Amino acid sequence: MAITKTTSISNIVVVPKDASAASSTNAGNPMITVWLIIEVDDDSDNELPMSSKIAKYIYRYVEDGGSATDVSAEDALVQSIAAAIWS
Repeated sequence: MAITKTTSISNIVVVPKDASAASSTNAGNPMITVWLIIEVDDDSDNELPMSSKIAKYIYRYVEDGGSATDVSAEDALVQSIAAAIWS
C-alpha cells in the first residue's frame, strides 16, 4: 500500500493589530494563525496513522514596509479571511 499524507485545518485565529503601530508594518495589521493537522497513514502499518499539529503564522507583509504576502497557495478559507481583514 501507499503512504498517504493528509493536511487539514483545525483552527484559524485572527490576532488584532497593534493600534499604535504604523499600517505599513506587520504589527499595524491583523495576523492570521492557521492550526493544521498533518496525518500520515499506511494501511499495511498497524502503528499508523500518526498526526502532528502545527501552527502557521501569516502576516500581511513579507517584511515591514515590504511587499504584501502572497496567500494564493493557501486554503480558500484562509484567502477569504486575508482578503477581508487586509482590504
